[in-house]
Amino acid sequence: MPNIAQVGALIGDPVRALILGLLMDGSERPAGELAARAGVSPQGVSSHLARLLDGGLLSVRQHGRHRYFALRNADVAHAIETLSVVAPPSRSLRIDPALRHARRCYDHLAGEVGVALCGRLVARQFVVAGGDGYRVSDSGWNWAREIGLGEPHTRRALVRPCLDWTERRTHLAGWFGAALYALLEGKGAVKRRSGERTIDVTAPGRRFLARHFDLGGL
Repeated sequence: MPNIAQVGALIGDPVRALILGLLMDGSERPAGELAARAGVSPQGVSSHLARLLDGGLLSVRQHGRHRYFALRNADVAHAIETLSVVAPPSRSLRIDPALRHARRCYDHLAGEVGVALCGRLVARQFVVAGGDGYRVSDSGWNWAREIGLGEPHTRRALVRPCLDWTERRTHLAGWFGAALYALLEGKGAVKRRSGERTIDVTAPGRRFLARHFDLGGL
């Protein structure tokens, strides 16, 4: 077995778990911002960030005098989202309805909108479930080209299910999920809230989802 106990020990600290959660939108954040939002001192957050870096859960980019921290890759984000599904909710947990409706899960769309979109593509057999994962069908690739999704040039998984934390159903991850989110954001269909995971579906976005995905009322 891989040393999952080591990863568990890293995530098991409440401050480090919060830091990872703050980075689940795929953003890069400086240590000072992470310290302020986690409610710890700059010295305290430095120690936690060093441990997460050493453990392979974070990456860091130097820009001038500042260092920007991010989740190491999509696999780390996928593991955190999955753990969020199986973790027992705290008594004080109150999920923001806007966060539940639509949010970023690293680089793809999650929440009610992400789950509904995934369900529609599976129903149309553009995305086909098989074995322990998903694949994009020939008709799915034809549809993807028609709406301008582009062609994959990557070593990452083309498409895979990601179990949604709030909905307990799957949304789309992998290259396909990320490209689909980028397309929606590029067309102004969805808009990120500054400093948050929450995504707002715009009025043009609702029309786009209704026209291309037959998803009305989102």
